[in-house]
Amino acid sequence: MSRIRRSGKLRYGDKELAIQQRLRALDTFRGIAIVFMIFVNDGAGGYWWLEHATWNGLAAGDLVFPAFLWIMGVCIPLSVKSAFAKGIPRWKILLHILRRSIMMFILGISLNTIYGSNMLGELRIFGVLQRLAVAYLIAAGFYALTAPKYYTPPRGACGQALKDLLSCAWCWALAGVLVAVHTAITFIVHHPDCPAGYLGSGGKHDDWVAPECSGGAAGFIDRLLLGDSHLYQNSDARRTYGGPPTDPEGLLGCLTSAVQALLGVQAGATVLLQRSHKARVSRWLAWALVLALAGALLAGFSREHGVVPINKNLWSMSFVLVTSACSLALLSICYTFTDAWRLWGGGPFRAPGLNAIALYVGHSLCAHLFPFHWRVPHMRTHGLRLLEAAWGTALWVVIAHVMARKKVFITL
Repeated sequence: MSRIRRSGKLRYGDKELAIQQRLRALDTFRGIAIVFMIFVNDGAGGYWWLEHATWNGLAAGDLVFPAFLWIMGVCIPLSVKSAFAKGIPRWKILLHILRRSIMMFILGISLNTIYGSNMLGELRIFGVLQRLAVAYLIAAGFYALTAPKYYTPPRGACGQALKDLLSCAWCWALAGVLVAVHTAITFIVHHPDCPAGYLGSGGKHDDWVAPECSGGAAGFIDRLLLGDSHLYQNSDARRTYGGPPTDPEGLLGCLTSAVQALLGVQAGATVLLQRSHKARVSRWLAWALVLALAGALLAGFSREHGVVPINKNLWSMSFVLVTSACSLALLSICYTFTDAWRLWGGGPFRAPGLNAIALYVGHSLCAHLFPFHWRVPHMRTHGLRLLEAAWGTALWVVIAHVMARKKVFITL
């Protein structure tokens, strides 16, 4: 703390200087996401608008996970370009991506046993880290496979203006295929006793219109391929509406999650090929406006009555577009203050962003341990619950700063 008081900011040392090749805004963005995720997981003071929407709709807590997916995609072109610059063969890059994805998936399954059963017949297979692993494998693997080692932008003013977009042409093609496959499965595949294209939560939802059809095609595929016992059993939607289990991080949503990561790849390509601050921020904000309008149109500018409602549990395409727009806006703000104007060093969020995986695993392991969490009798007021959540979150921020000061950076 004395060091912070003297300098006004943390200085992380030689190892951190290597990380400076990335933008400060990326670590700051990731830090904001992990800090808010810990806060939401700790209860967020019991305020509904800070937690997750029960089914359709969008609350503040629903922005965190897609932000992680999206910023992961932003970093993919930067890391692949760095590997190319070091002369690392393409096959080694792909092998590293595969190894990292497998490690992340196994770690996610392990963390599932904290809140669920460790019986092999009841082990939840998918989860947060597993969804990240699958999306990373698809987006990073495809980009590493198709990205040229040396990109020559097309000639002419139009080619120069669109060079970051044209450099990701194959990624856009893959995103289109994924969206088409996801849409076809969603509106065609269904249980024989369920209506095609059903997007509700089943049970009591919509006056018992389809009580055994929870999650539509996504829920049907998960229950068919994974089995009821390997899905998340205690979702908010199931506690509210009843019905069979649905997994908010199930199989079908992996397709649209990969699309979200690919949208992040496009933002990362802008960093690589557009050098001026104005060009980067203006493109990000333009993309944010386009994606927000597209998502709102799909959702019919309403919570329940659109063609594709905004739904985190199903990871709907409208959800992907709207949350990606929010991520683009937040990155633009962070970039403007940390890298363009240099008015902000990213504190106190940059240190958590440098150790996001470590903080996520740590806060999951310590979910019921003092001093991170505590209880008092009759803890039913927002004030007490907010204090407890803020206390636990602040401890992890302090731990992240200690790790950064000691030059401890944990990655997969």
